[in-house]
Amino acid sequence: MIRFIAIVCVCLGMGTIAFSQQIRTIDSVSSHTSITTHEHSPKTAALLSTACPGLGQIYNKNYLKLPIVYAGFAALGYGFTHYQKNYKEFKSVYDAYRLPYIEKGETPPANVQLTVFGESGYYPENVREGRDYYRRYRDLTIIGMGTWYVLSILEAYVYAHLYSFDTSDNLSISCVPMYSPLSKSKVSPTVALKISF
Repeated sequence: MIRFIAIVCVCLGMGTIAFSQQIRTIDSVSSHTSITTHEHSPKTAALLSTACPGLGQIYNKNYLKLPIVYAGFAALGYGFTHYQKNYKEFKSVYDAYRLPYIEKGETPPANVQLTVFGESGYYPENVREGRDYYRRYRDLTIIGMGTWYVLSILEAYVYAHLYSFDTSDNLSISCVPMYSPLSKSKVSPTVALKISF
Protein backbone atom coordinates (compact mmCIF):
# COMPACT_ATOMS: atom_id res chain seq x y z
CA MET A 1 0.00 0.00 0.00
CA ILE A 2 2.83 2.40 0.87
CA ARG A 3 4.53 1.64 -2.45
CA PHE A 4 1.32 2.41 -4.29
CA ILE A 5 0.96 5.76 -2.53
CA ALA A 6 4.59 6.60 -3.27
CA ILE A 7 4.15 5.75 -6.96
CA VAL A 8 1.00 7.84 -7.16
CA CYS A 9 2.78 10.78 -5.52
CA VAL A 10 5.66 10.55 -7.97
CA CYS A 11 3.28 10.32 -10.94
CA LEU A 12 1.27 13.30 -9.76
CA GLY A 13 4.46 15.25 -9.16
CA MET A 14 5.70 14.47 -12.67
CA GLY A 15 2.36 15.52 -14.10
CA THR A 16 2.59 18.80 -12.24
CA ILE A 17 6.12 19.37 -13.49
CA ALA A 18 5.16 18.59 -17.09
CA PHE A 19 2.12 20.89 -16.92
CA SER A 20 4.09 23.79 -15.50
CA GLN A 21 6.83 23.31 -18.10
CA GLN A 22 4.25 23.46 -20.90
CA ILE A 23 2.92 26.73 -19.54
CA ARG A 24 6.46 28.11 -19.27
CA THR A 25 7.25 27.06 -22.84
CA ILE A 26 4.19 28.83 -24.20
CA ASP A 27 4.95 31.99 -22.19
CA SER A 28 8.62 32.00 -23.22
CA VAL A 29 7.78 31.61 -26.91
CA SER A 30 5.34 34.52 -26.84
CA SER A 31 7.77 36.76 -24.95
CA HIS A 32 10.74 35.98 -27.21
CA THR A 33 8.85 36.92 -30.35
CA SER A 34 8.36 40.48 -29.16
CA ILE A 35 11.80 41.08 -27.59
CA THR A 36 15.13 40.37 -29.26
CA THR A 37 17.97 39.89 -26.83
CA HIS A 38 21.72 39.77 -27.35
CA GLU A 39 23.03 36.21 -27.15
CA HIS A 40 25.70 35.85 -24.49
CA SER A 41 28.34 33.54 -25.94
CA PRO A 42 30.30 31.15 -23.68
CA LYS A 43 32.75 30.59 -26.54
CA THR A 44 33.54 34.31 -26.71
CA ALA A 45 34.04 34.44 -22.93
CA ALA A 46 36.44 31.48 -23.08
CA LEU A 47 38.39 32.94 -26.03
CA LEU A 48 38.72 36.33 -24.36
CA SER A 49 39.89 34.72 -21.13
CA THR A 50 42.38 32.63 -23.10
CA ALA A 51 43.78 35.72 -24.83
CA CYS A 52 44.16 37.62 -21.56
CA PRO A 53 43.15 36.29 -18.15
CA GLY A 54 40.31 38.36 -16.78
CA LEU A 55 38.85 39.48 -20.10
CA GLY A 56 36.27 36.70 -19.93
CA GLN A 57 35.16 37.94 -16.52
CA ILE A 58 34.88 41.48 -17.92
CA TYR A 59 32.82 40.16 -20.86
CA ASN A 60 30.52 38.41 -18.36
CA LYS A 61 30.24 41.67 -16.38
CA ASN A 62 31.55 39.77 -13.38
CA TYR A 63 33.93 42.47 -12.20
CA LEU A 64 34.26 41.22 -8.61
CA LYS A 65 36.11 38.09 -9.75
CA LEU A 66 38.72 40.11 -11.65
CA PRO A 67 40.83 40.95 -8.55
CA ILE A 68 40.69 37.29 -7.50
CA VAL A 69 42.06 36.17 -10.87
CA TYR A 70 44.94 38.64 -10.75
CA ALA A 71 45.64 38.07 -7.04
CA GLY A 72 46.09 34.36 -7.79
CA PHE A 73 48.55 35.12 -10.58
CA ALA A 74 50.38 37.66 -8.40
CA ALA A 75 50.74 35.21 -5.50
CA LEU A 76 51.96 32.42 -7.77
CA GLY A 77 54.32 34.82 -9.57
CA TYR A 78 55.77 35.97 -6.26
CA GLY A 79 56.23 32.34 -5.20
CA PHE A 80 57.95 31.56 -8.50
CA THR A 81 60.46 34.41 -8.19
CA HIS A 82 61.19 33.52 -4.54
CA TYR A 83 61.80 29.83 -5.24
CA GLN A 84 63.70 30.52 -8.47
CA LYS A 85 66.11 32.94 -6.74
CA ASN A 86 66.83 30.47 -3.94
CA TYR A 87 67.12 27.55 -6.35
CA LYS A 88 69.71 29.40 -8.47
CA GLU A 89 71.78 30.30 -5.40
CA PHE A 90 71.80 26.77 -3.97
CA LYS A 91 72.46 25.27 -7.41
CA SER A 92 75.39 27.57 -8.17
CA VAL A 93 76.98 26.93 -4.77
CA TYR A 94 76.52 23.17 -5.11
CA ASP A 95 77.85 23.10 -8.68
CA ALA A 96 80.85 25.29 -7.77
CA TYR A 97 81.72 22.87 -4.96
CA ARG A 98 81.14 19.65 -6.91
CA LEU A 99 82.25 20.25 -10.51
CA PRO A 100 86.02 20.70 -9.94
CA TYR A 101 86.18 17.29 -8.24
CA ILE A 102 84.06 15.59 -10.90
CA GLU A 103 86.25 16.99 -13.71
CA LYS A 104 89.29 15.43 -12.03
CA GLY A 105 87.40 12.14 -11.55
CA GLU A 106 87.47 12.43 -7.77
CA THR A 107 84.73 12.11 -5.19
CA PRO A 108 83.87 15.45 -3.56
CA PRO A 109 84.53 15.55 0.20
CA ALA A 110 81.43 15.59 2.40
CA ASN A 111 82.91 17.33 5.45
CA VAL A 112 83.45 20.82 3.97
CA GLN A 113 81.25 23.77 4.83
CA LEU A 114 79.78 25.95 2.09
CA THR A 115 78.48 29.53 2.06
CA VAL A 116 74.95 30.27 0.79
CA PHE A 117 73.61 33.84 0.68
CA GLY A 118 76.63 35.00 2.69
CA GLU A 119 76.03 32.52 5.53
CA SER A 120 78.51 29.74 6.08
CA GLY A 121 77.93 26.46 7.86
CA TYR A 122 76.09 24.54 5.14
CA TYR A 123 77.27 21.00 4.44
CA PRO A 124 77.12 19.82 0.80
CA GLU A 125 74.22 17.48 1.60
CA ASN A 126 72.24 20.41 3.03
CA VAL A 127 72.96 22.50 -0.06
CA ARG A 128 71.85 19.67 -2.36
CA GLU A 129 68.64 19.23 -0.35
CA GLY A 130 68.01 22.99 -0.49
CA ARG A 131 68.55 23.01 -4.26
CA ASP A 132 66.09 20.12 -4.74
CA TYR A 133 63.56 21.68 -2.35
CA TYR A 134 63.49 25.05 -4.11
CA ARG A 135 63.44 23.46 -7.57
CA ARG A 136 60.45 21.31 -6.57
CA TYR A 137 58.44 24.25 -5.27
CA ARG A 138 59.43 26.43 -8.23
CA ASP A 139 58.08 23.73 -10.55
CA LEU A 140 54.90 23.48 -8.47
CA THR A 141 54.29 27.22 -8.83
CA ILE A 142 54.64 26.87 -12.61
CA ILE A 143 52.05 24.07 -12.56
CA GLY A 144 49.90 26.24 -10.28
CA MET A 145 50.04 29.15 -12.73
CA GLY A 146 48.98 26.88 -15.58
CA THR A 147 46.16 25.44 -13.48
CA TRP A 148 45.03 28.92 -12.38
CA TYR A 149 45.04 30.04 -16.03
CA VAL A 150 42.86 27.09 -17.10
CA LEU A 151 40.53 27.61 -14.12
CA SER A 152 40.03 31.28 -15.02
CA ILE A 153 39.06 30.22 -18.57
CA LEU A 154 36.68 27.55 -17.26
CA GLU A 155 35.11 29.97 -14.79
CA ALA A 156 34.43 32.50 -17.56
CA TYR A 157 33.01 29.77 -19.81
CA VAL A 158 30.68 28.31 -17.15
CA TYR A 159 29.54 31.72 -15.92
CA ALA A 160 28.72 32.71 -19.52
CA HIS A 161 26.51 29.62 -19.79
CA LEU A 162 24.68 30.69 -16.62
CA TYR A 163 24.57 34.38 -17.57
CA SER A 164 20.93 34.34 -18.67
CA PHE A 165 19.84 31.75 -16.11
CA ASP A 166 16.66 32.80 -14.32
CA THR A 167 17.37 33.49 -10.65
CA SER A 168 14.25 35.50 -9.85
CA ASP A 169 12.13 35.07 -6.72
CA ASN A 170 9.43 33.37 -8.79
CA LEU A 171 11.38 30.11 -8.69
CA SER A 172 9.97 27.84 -6.01
CA ILE A 173 9.31 24.24 -5.13
CA SER A 174 6.67 23.11 -2.68
CA CYS A 175 4.71 20.08 -1.53
CA VAL A 176 0.94 20.41 -2.01
CA PRO A 177 -1.59 18.11 -0.29
CA MET A 178 -4.00 16.43 -2.71
CA TYR A 179 -6.58 13.67 -2.86
CA SER A 180 -6.32 10.93 -5.43
CA PRO A 181 -9.15 8.48 -6.20
CA LEU A 182 -8.45 4.83 -5.43
CA SER A 183 -11.82 3.60 -6.65
CA LYS A 184 -15.32 5.06 -7.24
CA SER A 185 -16.03 5.39 -3.53
CA LYS A 186 -12.58 5.79 -1.97
CA VAL A 187 -10.09 8.62 -2.08
CA SER A 188 -6.60 8.68 -0.66
CA PRO A 189 -4.67 11.69 0.63
CA THR A 190 -1.44 12.27 -1.32
CA VAL A 191 1.26 14.87 -1.64
CA ALA A 192 2.25 16.43 -4.97
CA LEU A 193 5.45 18.26 -5.75
CA LYS A 194 4.69 21.69 -7.20
CA ILE A 195 7.39 23.57 -9.10
CA SER A 196 6.72 27.09 -10.28
CA PHE A 197 8.99 29.16 -12.46
